[in-house]
Amino acid sequence: MNSDSELLQSSAIQILAELGKLPATSYWEDGPTKYLAVRAKEAGLDVSLDQWGNVLATKSGNNPEAPGIAFVAHTDHPGYEVVSQDGTKLTLKTMGGIGIAGGRVGTTILVIGRHGNRIRATIIGAEAADGKFAKAREDAGWLGTDTVYAKLEDDTDLGDLPKPAVPDLLDFELGEDDLIRMRAADDLAGCAAILAALESIIKTPTEGSVYGLFTRAEEVGLVGARVAAEQELLPKNTIIVSVETSSVLPGAEIGDGVVIRTGDRAATFDYEAEAYLGEAAQRIKSADPTFKIQRQLMSAGGCEASAFKAFGYKVTGTAFPLGAWHNRGEKDVEPEFISKDDFIGGTILIAEAAKLAGTNPAGVLGRLSDTPSDEADRLKSDRLRPEYAKYWAYSCFE
Repeated sequence: MNSDSELLQSSAIQILAELGKLPATSYWEDGPTKYLAVRAKEAGLDVSLDQWGNVLATKSGNNPEAPGIAFVAHTDHPGYEVVSQDGTKLTLKTMGGIGIAGGRVGTTILVIGRHGNRIRATIIGAEAADGKFAKAREDAGWLGTDTVYAKLEDDTDLGDLPKPAVPDLLDFELGEDDLIRMRAADDLAGCAAILAALESIIKTPTEGSVYGLFTRAEEVGLVGARVAAEQELLPKNTIIVSVETSSVLPGAEIGDGVVIRTGDRAATFDYEAEAYLGEAAQRIKSADPTFKIQRQLMSAGGCEASAFKAFGYKVTGTAFPLGAWHNRGEKDVEPEFISKDDFIGGTILIAEAAKLAGTNPAGVLGRLSDTPSDEADRLKSDRLRPEYAKYWAYSCFE
């Protein structure tokens, strides 16, 4: 590993570890968004905040007319919101998809106080699932209600409500097995990979502009991405790359490399956009044949590429295969986990693809569209062979 790669790896891990310390419940992403904005600005990127709180970091290209490339990740993770307090009893609303264990009696959570302090509480029950859809959700392992009850360990007055709460899980850990375990890998890992990649190319000239877009409230309906796409926060000719974590499935396994994502639960993506990732992967593999990469349509959930596609952008995506998606362990609430090598490989892929901004790579389809005249000469001669005569005379035109 050369010095540049070592620096990229250490930066990516550092950013992810620091993001892991910050609560990230939907609509309460102030910690991650502030951290990303400050660090991006310190790195020399142009940083802006839109009216919805999405953070846009920009590295301008040499040609304002050239199509840019934007890497998009969300800053939120499923959690809870405390909506009322009666002594030590709390009523909470779930924010995003939570596994059924997230509403089970005895599960512990952390309420985030007015100064960022963490106040432990214990789940004491949840509303019963009501209706066919809610019951089907629970049959599939998800909590079928959005109302949960908890009890504080003491009579702390939480003050003005609502307040966010998160699963009582570790912030970040890199184990000896090279797995990263944390409360909210989805999608703080995407945010960290984008920022580390952009930092690494800050002095590399690019034809088109390169963007890092860090959105809010993805887990409750792709809200930040949808308004950014609708209002054209990014120029319409920008290539959109969703950088996500997504639950493992056959063909997208932990440790087998970052995934080039060809689609999600909502839509299939665009080849014109994917060509940037394919070209970047080929360049990396030419220098390092051991570089691991997978390619798969990952249909377990939706991602922000589909939000931008709905508003006419060309989109593609990457994903880090994820274990314990949304903290769903086999029995209990557990930390999410991804492979360190997948994470670093994905960061390298983003950095290499960013260098291609504005170049319109043709990819595999470009090579297939080369005039095949020389290869086709054999087809002409084959038609004259005696064994084909009967086929042409009696089969083709019946």
